Formats: sequence, structure tokens, C-alpha cells
Amino acid sequence: MSVLRGYTAYVRTAVAIRLQYRSTILASVVVTLVWILLVTRVWSAAFQGREVVAGLTLESTVVYLTLASLQAAVINTPVTWIMSSRVRSGEVLFDVSRPLGYPGQMLALQAGQSMIQVAVMVLVTPVAGLLGGLSGPAGLTAGLLYPVALVLGWVLNALLTLLIGLSAFWTVDNVGITVLYRFVAAFLAGATVPLIFFPGPLRTLAEALPFRFVVYQPAAIYIGQVDGAEALGGFALSLAWIVILAGVVGLTWRRAYRRIVVHGG
Repeated sequence: MSVLRGYTAYVRTAVAIRLQYRSTILASVVVTLVWILLVTRVWSAAFQGREVVAGLTLESTVVYLTLASLQAAVINTPVTWIMSSRVRSGEVLFDVSRPLGYPGQMLALQAGQSMIQVAVMVLVTPVAGLLGGLSGPAGLTAGLLYPVALVLGWVLNALLTLLIGLSAFWTVDNVGITVLYRFVAAFLAGATVPLIFFPGPLRTLAEALPFRFVVYQPAAIYIGQVDGAEALGGFALSLAWIVILAGVVGLTWRRAYRRIVVHGG
């Protein structure tokens, strides 16, 4: 129970920190809404004169893109910057000296950050629906499976983000790596273009990597593009990736722990 209270304290701390930067939250909301407006308008133009492209209607594509943008806003986290900053300042020594495991501390911080972002995005969803387009799920099954896919996607993204954050123990400043990762991950996750529109080899690559379960899988389930056995198979693969990535995080952390160097602070 004491361990659980410790991690809960990290979640509360992350929530408090996030609420201190209300202007940042507001800016994120504005950027997300503008992005939804632009992307959905561009795709509407691309569909002009055609009812279906690659098996998707314009309405389904717009709903997918709106959902993908909202999901991306929820899972984005500053934890990689926090980890890098604490490595540079030497404050990471205080983190690793605590009885709670360092990876667990960072995951708890991500959870706290996401709680605030989920609350904010729920509030702005009606506006996002008006600017982009948002209807209900494709059916009862889609409505039940969507939150499961979303949770699995969050866990996968949290582990991937943690791996990128741990790179700071080797590079000290991992800003470049983080920016590159976010660009590649967002694209391969289908955040800007549904994977169904990818050309053959690129789609094969995207489907072989875990990123698709972060954005594409939940949104595709919601609009009915992925359902039934395919959705359940995706859940099984998501869980397999979670186990693999958890193992990689553990191994990486053990190696990083031996490389801790204080830079100032």
C-alpha cells in the first residue's frame, strides 16, 4: 500500500504541475482545434467528387482525423523534457535514491499529465466536433472496444516515451531525439494520414511496428474500419508489445543507472 501511495503522490504532483501552466494548456487546445480544422478541410477537398477512397467515406475519414488529433493531444507528454532537465541538473540523483523505481515514477508523472489533458479534451470535444466532424461510434461493439484500445495505446505510448526519455542518460540533452521521435511516431501511428492510405511497403512497415496501436487502432475501431476478430487480434498484439517494451525499458534503465553523471546542480 505504501508503494501505491507513493505512485499516487507522483500522479497528484503531475496534475498540480500541469495546472500551474494554464496558458500552455490553452495554447495546446487552440493548436489542436486549428489543426483539426485545417486537416479535415484539406481531406474534404481531397474527397471532392468521390464518395469512397481506399474503403473510407469522407465522413469516416473526417471523424477518424478529428479523433486522431484529440488522441494525440491527450498522449503527448513533457516527461522526456523533464527527464532530460533533471539529468542535466543532477536532480535525477534524488529520483533514483527514492524507494520507488525510477521508471515507475516517470510513468506516474505521465499518468498525471494525461489526466489533465483528458479532462481538457473532453471539454473541447464538442467544439472539435463542430470544427472537424465527430459522430458516435460505428456501433455498440465499437463503442465498447474503443476505450480498451485507447488505454492500451496510452500504455504503449508511455513506454515508448519513457525509452526516449532514458536516452538522456547517454546524450544528456535529448531534445533532438525527442523531436525526431515525435515526428516519426506521429506519422507511423496514423495521426495525420490513416494507415489504410499508405502505399504498400510503407503500410507493411507501419503495421509491423507498435505505433499504430497508439492512434490508428483506436480511431479505426471507433469508425468501424477495424472490428471483431481483427480488433481482438490487435489487442493481443498490443499486449505483446507492452510486455516486450516493458522488458526493454527495464533493461535500458539498468544500463542507464550505471551511467548516471551529474552535470551541475
